[in-house]
Amino acid sequence: MKPKNRGGVAAYLEYLLVAGLAKGLFHLPSSMAYSIGEGLGAVLYRCDRKHRSIAQDNLRLAFRGELSSREIAELARSTFINLGRTVVETCRILKIDRENFRQFIGIEGYEHFQEAKRRGKGIIYITAHLGSWELLPLASALLGEPLSIVTRPLDNPYLDRAITRLRTAWGTRVLPKKLVMPALMRALCRGESIGILIDQNITWKEGVFVDFFGRPACTALAPALLAMRTDASVLPAAIVRCGRDRHTILIEKEIPLIRTGRLKADVVANTASFTKAIEGLVRKEPSQWFWVHRRWKTQPRVECSTPHPPPPTQKNWNPDL
Repeated sequence: MKPKNRGGVAAYLEYLLVAGLAKGLFHLPSSMAYSIGEGLGAVLYRCDRKHRSIAQDNLRLAFRGELSSREIAELARSTFINLGRTVVETCRILKIDRENFRQFIGIEGYEHFQEAKRRGKGIIYITAHLGSWELLPLASALLGEPLSIVTRPLDNPYLDRAITRLRTAWGTRVLPKKLVMPALMRALCRGESIGILIDQNITWKEGVFVDFFGRPACTALAPALLAMRTDASVLPAAIVRCGRDRHTILIEKEIPLIRTGRLKADVVANTASFTKAIEGLVRKEPSQWFWVHRRWKTQPRVECSTPHPPPPTQKNWNPDL
């Protein structure tokens, strides 16, 4: 379903409210801003019954038999606290620059990036809504390797323009939805890097079903298609919180592509391999993943003779990556 673009007076008032909060968080001392963000997260956990229930249901599905009810509730609450901190960091993102970003962001596995870069085939970072994920493309840009990313426009056009300005401030390229697949392919063919979030549910026609925490999850197949067509290196990466305002970027080893000559089977196999890597990253810091999203909402159609649709065309390819 296409997002509704809600312009008009109500949307502008909403923008003013959010912009005022963001400005306040930007100018407050760091400790006070974080306290407000954490407080908002705690309040939302108590008041937002819908998303609290979604988070707890997802955690039960993912860790069935591994965690007690109390542990699930604690993890769900930690998820909301992390989201509150992430809001603060997004509002204060322009406080990080080339001179000071290493005070806030460290890197593990940088050698994997260097090795992939030497291949000269472009890099596909597969990543997730983990930690303070908006800082990942920022850090890449500050290191001299700006990413090309594709995002779903926000319903509110004023807020959408504001977040786009933040994302592109240091060189990150936000690509438009239309004809995005060719744009990503051109970037890879030039030896550039792209970032793709592959941890959210998509529709049956836009993905393939692969295992995620032991359950079939409809997952974007665009990264597999891009990698197979361009021979780009695929690196799992994420940013995790290791302190109130400290983060570590994790760059893992390149995932070797599976090529048997059977396109459909190879797309599914590679997508499964990518998703396994994402699950591994989430398992490292489960309290920092976006459990409030219904990851397993789309399920295989029982009446279908085949569980996987054919590879997408440009018309039905999902740009929300």
